Amino acid sequence: MKKRVILFFTIVVIIFLYILYYFKDTDHFTGAVVYILTLTLFYLADKIFSLEFKKHHYFILFFMATAGILLSPVYFIYPYYDKTLHFFFPFLGSFLIFYLINKLDIDFKTKVFFTFTIIITLITFEEIVEFILDTLFNLKLQGVFLGERILFENVPIDRLIVVHDRITDTMLNLILGTIGAFLFSLMKFATSMINKKPKKIRRLKK
Repeated sequence: MKKRVILFFTIVVIIFLYILYYFKDTDHFTGAVVYILTLTLFYLADKIFSLEFKKHHYFILFFMATAGILLSPVYFIYPYYDKTLHFFFPFLGSFLIFYLINKLDIDFKTKVFFTFTIIITLITFEEIVEFILDTLFNLKLQGVFLGERILFENVPIDRLIVVHDRITDTMLNLILGTIGAFLFSLMKFATSMINKKPKKIRRLKK
């Protein structure tokens, strides 16, 4: 019962952090808080639920949190930074999901399939959240924009240039995320096949 309460609390905090993340551009302090809480929550979940994440799992989360939260201003400098993350995050996130799925007593193919399905569900959920927040608060989360400063009557004005519209941005994100997750699945199957091959024993000539 106690673990269920903790699990519910963890899910609520994750959703809260997820929403806060999308307000990060309005306040750098908020972004820093979300970054610290994300790492802290990951550590606490690991210890409370005895997930036994390895050092490379922590490195993956650290990289994803740093690239996605602390380096968020890069979105407005390099317009394709967003697309880069939408490809690599599902690929890297698959390592974390597969590690958890791998603890289940099911066959290998099902583990890979579950990992792929969960990743696709997560990236789809992200696009849904972006749509809802854009509709309610006009945060311009969907779409790719490039920041530019122009002079209007000798007054500097910041404006956003549309690189990808909302629909194109959403579809590209889903496609790139699917490719990233699919590549992870191929890698796991290829690794499994290589490990199953019998090793040739070479006899040394006397």
